[in-house]
Amino acid sequence: MGVEKTLQNLQDGYAHLLDLMVVLVDEKRLLKTKISYPKKGNEEFLAQQMIASIPALTKIKSTIYVDVLPGLKVLAAPIITNSQERLYLIGGMLVEDEIFDALKKYLQEHKEGAVFLHNLQSVKVVSNDEKARILATFQQLSSSIQSLYQNQVYVDAFQNKILNAKWAVENITDERFNLDVLIQQFKNLNPDLSFVGIAVHKEEERYLIQHFAGQSMDRVLGIEVALGEGFLGQVIMTEEYSYWTHIQEDPRLVTYRKYGLSPRSLFCQPIKVGNQTKGLLFGGSEKEEELFDPVDISILASFIGVFMVQQSLKESSNHHFLQLSTFNEIFSVMTKVNNVKRVLYILIDMGMNILSGSFACVLFKEIQVQNKLSLLSRGMKNEQLSQYGRDLGKRHFSNKLVEKTEGMFHELTNGELVYEMPITFRSELFGVLSIGIRSKDEVKPYIPFLSSLGIAGGISIYLLQKELTQQSDEKLVNLLTRLLEKNESEKYERSVEARRLIAGFAKEIGLDSKEISALENACTLIYYEQEMLLDAISDKETMEIMQHYYRAQEWKKVKNDLVMLLFIILDRVGEKIAQPIKQQLQNDPLYKTFVEWEERNYMAEIEIPFGQENDMELGAEQEEIKKKLNLSNREMEVLHQVLKGLNNREIAQSLFISDHTVKNHMTNILQKLGVTDRSQAIAKVYQMGYTPQ
Repeated sequence: MGVEKTLQNLQDGYAHLLDLMVVLVDEKRLLKTKISYPKKGNEEFLAQQMIASIPALTKIKSTIYVDVLPGLKVLAAPIITNSQERLYLIGGMLVEDEIFDALKKYLQEHKEGAVFLHNLQSVKVVSNDEKARILATFQQLSSSIQSLYQNQVYVDAFQNKILNAKWAVENITDERFNLDVLIQQFKNLNPDLSFVGIAVHKEEERYLIQHFAGQSMDRVLGIEVALGEGFLGQVIMTEEYSYWTHIQEDPRLVTYRKYGLSPRSLFCQPIKVGNQTKGLLFGGSEKEEELFDPVDISILASFIGVFMVQQSLKESSNHHFLQLSTFNEIFSVMTKVNNVKRVLYILIDMGMNILSGSFACVLFKEIQVQNKLSLLSRGMKNEQLSQYGRDLGKRHFSNKLVEKTEGMFHELTNGELVYEMPITFRSELFGVLSIGIRSKDEVKPYIPFLSSLGIAGGISIYLLQKELTQQSDEKLVNLLTRLLEKNESEKYERSVEARRLIAGFAKEIGLDSKEISALENACTLIYYEQEMLLDAISDKETMEIMQHYYRAQEWKKVKNDLVMLLFIILDRVGEKIAQPIKQQLQNDPLYKTFVEWEERNYMAEIEIPFGQENDMELGAEQEEIKKKLNLSNREMEVLHQVLKGLNNREIAQSLFISDHTVKNHMTNILQKLGVTDRSQAIAKVYQMGYTPQ
């Protein structure tokens, strides 16, 4: 997969995480990636306007917030790809919650703000803390993108070296080619040679014979060459080409004879890669004391060095490709997968492949089950897994907050070594990835990548957990709403009316979608006891509102702005509110704002009868009308207010009842009068001779 696709997936994942529009542009402000935006709409036009409004883009030297208009911010970060090109990562748009109203006013009053005013719903409203967290996360994204480009430059440089090697030694290009083929061909071209071999540097001063062409190959492979000892050990020290003849009586040959080698002449050439000796090329003849061509041997050693570089570059390229593919897989899964275990198995497989682990497991928290840890593994026996899982849980899940996100080495009771990598995001521990390893040295080069892998897995699980929590809460609130409708119809009607008012008024005062959703949930949840909801609702915003609501009921005082709005709406729909709270509501500026909003949005229609003849006798008294129509006392009071021209809301306020109750009484009155609407009812009562006082 090319760097472009990996970059796009990475950008899409962070845009989803930040809930922001994100795009990469060049110095001319031309798009280098597709626009990443979780909300589909006119993002292309909005992005172009946002990008065009950034002042002095090319002078930005670090990840910062930039005001495109007073108070309206975008994120910008420079991305250095190479010496010839500089790109810029743009994200937006944001506004601090405390200046949202001022920004809106500015956009309304200034011509250049028209396009942003039209798309004000696309502007993310954030607190100061959120603003700082978003900046830090955006910095992570820009660093990751820059690393992608730098890795690509590194890989490109490697590939150029490989191409040069291919040009120099075309026979090395065949995929079937290896060092065994090369030395066998060299031996075939030099028939006087009895054997040719390569001792490869392993670690410290150890060299092992790993390639050999000639008799006794099986016996020779794996022999260790000791520093300073024998013919080959001497060359390790001198790092110079050496040639020996007449050695059939040399005591140093005794060791060779043990493995079936009895050369009369011998050569050894260091295989240099840069300033390091990566191996030894050696060969000998048992037929005669042959004079070997040092130039041919030097060329062969150079070819071998080139091949070693090629193999090293290939392994390095594969390593970088594996890293990029891993991140691409994780971030691709982030927006698609609906199964935590799939994410964890990806982490297990990736971890084992990277470290060539003998086994791997993940201890993780179940999303929808409290205080439960589960274990997934590959390659570990059940009896060992159970014991290790308990130990892992005690060591890593004893604290709720994660202070350190670095991995650690741990030795099992059977002596096996493991590397334990926390899976975290935002100081929350979701699980621990554990991989069986051979040595610490093999792990150390991969620790930064494994740390990033753990964070990527944490992001994926966090987003999935958030989505599942929302779905679970929605199902519960819907169930409680249906129960309310079935068992408490009046409460249900009040909750429906309250949700309608909140949906309209909350948008008017600039609340975000999370706050509105939480308030709408509260309109149903207030009818249920606190103990019932304590462990049932997972949404943080909803539970915070409900906790403040129950405290206000207990203390007879509201200390939260959102709960203040909730009480204002509940009071409006006819819920019984404690008098101290009611007094607090009426003194709050939000109450006046709500009343003014409702008056602006209230609509009514009424017909006034005129000139119709009376079908019934005139002058009937109130009690007579009540008796003839079989009206209750409350229905008579409602009818009296209707005849005065009051609407349902005004009647509710006058009689201190809810709009829903007024509506029910009106339905009964219309049925008893035998009419279908308010105007017909007024006309008929006047015909009966009743005039309200």
